Amino acid sequence: MKEKRKGPIGRAAGLAEGFAATVRRMQREREPRVLVYDETGYARLVQPDGRGYERVLETAGRLVALVDEAEAEAKPRRARRAEAEDEDA
Repeated sequence: MKEKRKGPIGRAAGLAEGFAATVRRMQREREPRVLVYDETGYARLVQPDGRGYERVLETAGRLVALVDEAEAEAKPRRARRAEAEDEDA
């Protein structure tokens, strides 16, 4: 069981914990943020109701999946290469 804090500092800490928990819940429930960069490197936030948001989000998801897949395939090769280097040393 969590120990109750006492005094004004304890009450303030309790309020801060409650606020932090609320912010975390709000962040979990929000739409994913989509940033695109123009040719000058300036970032622009695409709003969830903006044109192309779904398409950009879907494409980004596919790119992340491809990177994850490539990393998973590379791990065994890196492990074998590290073992070979250990044997050579």
